[in-house]
Amino acid sequence: MSPLDGLRVVDCTRGTAGPRATGLLADYGADVTWVVPPGGDPCRDALAPAYAMANRAKRVVELDVHSDLDAVLALCDGADVFVQSWRPDVAERRGLGYDALHARFPSLVYGHITGFGLDGPHRDLPGHEALVHAIVGTMAEQVGHRDGPIYEGLPFASAGAAYLALIGVLAALHRRHHDGIGRFVETSLLDGALAYLSMVWGTTDAAPAAPLQARAGTGRLVAGTFRCRDDRYVGIHTGAVGAFGRLLKVVGLDDRIPASESGRDMGVPLTDEQAVVMREELPRVIASEPLDVWIERLTAADVCAIPQLHPTECFDEPQVLHNQMVLEVDDPVLGRVQGVAPPIRFSGSGHVRPNGNRNRPEPEGGGVLAGVHVLDLGAFYAGPFASRLLADLGADVIKLEPTAGDPLRGLERPFRGAQAGKRSLAANLKAPELAPAIERLIEWADVVQHNMRPGAAERLGLGYEQVRERNPGAVYLYSPGWGSTGPDRDRQSFAPMISGYVGVAFEVAGQYNEPMFPVGNEDPGAGLVGAIGILMALLERQRTGAGQYVESPQLNAAMAHVTHIVRTADGTVIGADRLDPLAYGVGALDRLYETADGWICLVATSADGLDLPDDDYERSIVLRDRFAVRKTDELIAELAAIGVAAVEPVPYNNVAFMTDPENVRSGRVAVCPHPTQGAVREVAALVRVSDAEVPPHRVAPELGAHTDDILAWLGYDDATIADLRARGEIR
Repeated sequence: MSPLDGLRVVDCTRGTAGPRATGLLADYGADVTWVVPPGGDPCRDALAPAYAMANRAKRVVELDVHSDLDAVLALCDGADVFVQSWRPDVAERRGLGYDALHARFPSLVYGHITGFGLDGPHRDLPGHEALVHAIVGTMAEQVGHRDGPIYEGLPFASAGAAYLALIGVLAALHRRHHDGIGRFVETSLLDGALAYLSMVWGTTDAAPAAPLQARAGTGRLVAGTFRCRDDRYVGIHTGAVGAFGRLLKVVGLDDRIPASESGRDMGVPLTDEQAVVMREELPRVIASEPLDVWIERLTAADVCAIPQLHPTECFDEPQVLHNQMVLEVDDPVLGRVQGVAPPIRFSGSGHVRPNGNRNRPEPEGGGVLAGVHVLDLGAFYAGPFASRLLADLGADVIKLEPTAGDPLRGLERPFRGAQAGKRSLAANLKAPELAPAIERLIEWADVVQHNMRPGAAERLGLGYEQVRERNPGAVYLYSPGWGSTGPDRDRQSFAPMISGYVGVAFEVAGQYNEPMFPVGNEDPGAGLVGAIGILMALLERQRTGAGQYVESPQLNAAMAHVTHIVRTADGTVIGADRLDPLAYGVGALDRLYETADGWICLVATSADGLDLPDDDYERSIVLRDRFAVRKTDELIAELAAIGVAAVEPVPYNNVAFMTDPENVRSGRVAVCPHPTQGAVREVAALVRVSDAEVPPHRVAPELGAHTDDILAWLGYDDATIADLRARGEIR
């Protein structure tokens, strides 16, 4: 049985974000009816690879929503979810706005995905991926092989919007179980981009906010891609405890840079001399041996070392096949192709949660997930970001971390991005005196989640079977790097190395170039997918009463970013390698152009009004020369007058975005006081749900900030808490 069996969905979306969202609903059991215009969706041929994977499990109905309104309403009668991706106000003009449908179908959950939101300065711009990245600032964040803005080669704004829409819709369905109300859920491609940028964005009054890449090479964290002797590339990451020192030993540089005794090097700066060694000597050493040698040596030393592959090359890798992440589809446009399979695995426990200790009053007020309790045992970013997204919607999340703290605490901005809205309990999980506290927390939790390496949770008594024995109704999310089983189960994984493994590093670099780090990587992606898995399992628990094991490896989430790329039976790759060598764009009408005083990003669905030749390359030359002598503002206004969308790509945008009153007003940015850093500004709510309070944003907790309160709530007296702290068992 699939977690969404029995769910009925009416899908009026097109493009990439909407079909992707509803496609995942169909993948996990929902009955999705995709409404397309007579003759078929006009995007079908242009988006053939993406559509082949997103729409393969849907039923298709051709209707004109203008003249066949009654037929669309008939589909909505008895449906659970309606999703559309029209521009603001379009649905209302067609008689399919939320107010009209809610009045007629009060329990219908209504999802709306826009380009830039329902209000704000960009609400009327078309929701094209490139325009979003130009406006939000991705093109300044993405590293490239030249100066100036870099066209973003990975459509992660659409992926993020799809995931956020699913999180909102599933959360609204969860709340509907209690009160019967169908809510309005709204997000956008702008929000989707921010979901990924929240890993690196945020400002404080006390600290400058330079791009993270500007600080690369200044700390004891190796996170880079290196060319090997055979002109292949390896991604190396030393974020794990002790990995920096282990890498230095393998490459023979440990006599030049001593590792710290604790092994927690991530936040420790390098001296100027050491920085030169890492910048110059390390690449030379790696270039002295072929890729396979380094993979073998570094993996044996328990250092994260991952090949950087071209798109679809990973389809043939043993762990990918073990995870069953390659799917064959017979597509009406492309024929038989291989693509990426759904990323989440469910294995129902078959145990019904007991009534005696799990009955709770229905939530009244609060966020849409008020009353959901989450015990987060994860570390770093990919796992914990899932529960942060649930906390944004009102879930009560307790972060249980070791007394030394989450290793990511050495990187302030990513740590805050993953841990906002949680409470921190810092404890030695092996201390016998704390065993009753851990047991009570497991009983309290609706959700237990972690991303420890395989076997680690079991050794702590926190494996799935151990949790299920104490709380049969718990949803248990495990987010390993590679998978709980399989040939690579014990390998380390860190972002963005697995993004490179699935082809993303080459996609963002442009044709013929060395791989580059992607802005949109698998860490936020894994958190988004993990949150979706949790919510699907919670919905199934509402229907069946059964707990659920959910597995969402980081590898699977990374592969889900390239669902728009497929491979034919003869090995031809479709949908990849579209970005030109200088990373200007993917065609003359979807491209960056330099102007007399800056840049514009142009996205046109046709050449109407532009007076251009038929050949795409010739078009790009004509437009390049035409725009090079014109000022940016004048060009944008003239293009808008003929219905062509163009915007100026913003420079590095973290500080400007965080301090813009419009973004604070919209709730996308939260401003919170901090005892030592003044005001902290960071990405906040990215999905909006009607008839539910927006929980106040809380910055990530200091280590053990809530230890005393939580232990007191669990029945420990002041003397016992003081004794545990004196002995170092808690922080």
